[in-house]
Amino acid sequence: MANPANLIVNACVANGSIAQPAAQTIDTAGTVPMPAGHSMDRMIIEVVNSAAQNCDVVLKAGTRPPSLLAADMTTTVVATTGKAIIGPFESGRFVQADGTVNVQFNPVSGSPNLAIRVYKLPKQI
Repeated sequence: MANPANLIVNACVANGSIAQPAAQTIDTAGTVPMPAGHSMDRMIIEVVNSAAQNCDVVLKAGTRPPSLLAADMTTTVVATTGKAIIGPFESGRFVQADGTVNVQFNPVSGSPNLAIRVYKLPKQI
């Protein structure tokens, strides 16, 4: 199998609800871009790890604009039943010049087995 070409961002609805979207499967170590539209302050990533080893989820340092805040951020999701909610994020720290965010998946050993959902929260009303 292979990782998705990019992570899908699911928009939440103010004063409403959405059905839980299908999870995207990450089964290969590497980097997957996530469209951010130059704004991440209302985005969160849900990660569920079913693999027998821990996996690091790394948001890579951004390049747009070059920022003093630019730095990687690593979250370790524990093996077998590990779950994490990551975010919201500082856009200046992670957004690339093309408006995406590079999310890297690094298992301790072997291949990852992660279920990923990305949500964008609505603006306050």
